[in-house]
Amino acid sequence: MTHLKNIIHVFQQIKNPDDITKEVYRDSIVKKYEILEDQLWKLLSKVFKSWGLELSNPRACYRQAFKEGWIENIDTWNDIVSSRNATVHVYNEDDYEKIKNKIIAQYVGEIEKLLENIKKEVIDCDVWNS
Repeated sequence: MTHLKNIIHVFQQIKNPDDITKEVYRDSIVKKYEILEDQLWKLLSKVFKSWGLELSNPRACYRQAFKEGWIENIDTWNDIVSSRNATVHVYNEDDYEKIKNKIIAQYVGEIEKLLENIKKEVIDCDVWNS
């Protein structure tokens, strides 16, 4: 998460970037997002597995996180998964740019909230600290 936020921050500080700079930063933001989202749902899968739930795909993990109250808007998370899946198959620069803009404007904040809830509910939980 830190790397993604740092890339976004640096990109937003660049005044009048040329097309190559925009493309490099866009691609970096999208790639870091892909990795982060992949690691996130796998983390959830492991947490839920420790609870006896076998959830082996992102949508199932996010639905369970929604049931646990860790996610507020499941529609946003469905969009997060759809965008993540689309990054592999997007060949249109405008569509790729739209995904990058959603990552910056919406997804980073939602991922941060979920990570904070995981930390609060799982990592900081007395059961784990015993």
